[in-house]
Amino acid sequence: MWTVQDTFTKFVYPFWIDFDEDFTFEQAAEKIARFFIPFPDEEHKIPLWVECQFQTSELDNMLPYVKRYMRLPQNQRRFRIHEDILPLFDDMQTTSMEASSPGFQMSSIELYLFFNGVGFLTIEIAPNWSRADEISVEWIENINADLASLARCKPMRQRHPKYDLSSVCSSGALLPLMCGQPGTMREWIHHLLSPLAERLGTGCWQPMCDTFLPIYGALLLRRTESLSSEEPNKWDASFREFALSHLIVLRKTLPSNNGSRFARQTFEDSQYNYMPYHNVIHTQSLEGGFVLAYDTNVQHFRGRNSAAMQSFRTNYFYMMLLALHQRMSILRYAMKAAEASTVPDHAKQLRQLREQIYDFTARCYFSQASFSEERDQLYRRWQRAFHIVQMYNELKEEVHDIDGYLEQVAKERELETKERELRQEAKKTQLVTYISFILLPLSVLSNLIQASPIIMHWLNFSLHPLRSSLLLLIAAFGAILLLRILWKLLSTPKDHN
Repeated sequence: MWTVQDTFTKFVYPFWIDFDEDFTFEQAAEKIARFFIPFPDEEHKIPLWVECQFQTSELDNMLPYVKRYMRLPQNQRRFRIHEDILPLFDDMQTTSMEASSPGFQMSSIELYLFFNGVGFLTIEIAPNWSRADEISVEWIENINADLASLARCKPMRQRHPKYDLSSVCSSGALLPLMCGQPGTMREWIHHLLSPLAERLGTGCWQPMCDTFLPIYGALLLRRTESLSSEEPNKWDASFREFALSHLIVLRKTLPSNNGSRFARQTFEDSQYNYMPYHNVIHTQSLEGGFVLAYDTNVQHFRGRNSAAMQSFRTNYFYMMLLALHQRMSILRYAMKAAEASTVPDHAKQLRQLREQIYDFTARCYFSQASFSEERDQLYRRWQRAFHIVQMYNELKEEVHDIDGYLEQVAKERELETKERELRQEAKKTQLVTYISFILLPLSVLSNLIQASPIIMHWLNFSLHPLRSSLLLLIAAFGAILLLRILWKLLSTPKDHN
């Protein structure tokens, strides 16, 4: 009753990079744009990635501040793989597929890099439509299951390479899959992120999902029977039965033999599934989401590459991407808060983290994203599926605790400063006291000598040099003894008990 009219699946690889003074967001974007690889049909090397701005149609119905956020290069940068490279991957297969089965093509490969170091590599696949009659929903499910798992790592390869690239590939400068060599999705991702690895080393980025790839895809069905005017609800009921068997499997990227594992109540749970129209169902979860629709013979859904599928591929996907960026950013900030507690200068790092969280809130924590009720509803549902509000509230509490901690640190430092100043003042007073005690005996002795003719006679060096010297030594010894007694009295700690 149903055949596949059009489909695509985007595999999303979330990762993060730590930006600092030596390697900033702008430098990372520049490094990606200036990474060149050799290509046989080109006289010179070509860039692996080409930066591309968002088109007006891609941001259709977004709220003005969301559009501005998406377009400003200070916020995020989007790159696409070079247009000469993508056609090389139009007939791919995984090792679990039969040699005679239809292949798939990589229809789009994009890289999104955000200001706070969170990035997403998206690899979109679609069937090789040369044998469209053999494309089934089970074929789609099995392909998605093979490619989404980074743990099982099913290798894939280009069945019929268009060029003899062995000489170029032997240098290690070109992606192995371009040479017809098998490779896993994990290896493919590492080659695509090679511009960053060239600058900072292989471990310069860290995956935020290391066992599977979240997905976003869409499947447009076509009826194989004509619709009778007497049975207007027949196809809707059939469509729901089809969705019951396949939609959750598609969303969770499980093999086709898992269709019977899910109960009807799971499918009918409105927390996961949203049906804005009778012929469209959206499903969202932590693992990703899928859109299932059928062609009603309305122009919007008609044929391959229809307006509906293009909208699913761009406008609706960006609703997920915005929410996914929020989730990964909050997770990253929570990780950095935990890491800061293990370093000596944690107060400084916590201050920087607090500023980063405030910056994130001001730039890209949106409660609404679109004028369209359906798209804004989906954005909110993605936020709910990714637990954004709960995570953000927990992050705000953490920021509050950080503020309290930093305030306490500041108070302690202020007290330490005051105590240090008081100690310095006490030392100065003590020094003045010592000087006074030194000068006081000398002043008294001088006055006594001047006031007493007898003492003046005794200290007459011209008549009695030996006696005068002896008297001065006795006086000096007495002054020193007095100072020692005073020193002991001043330096002996007082018993507060």
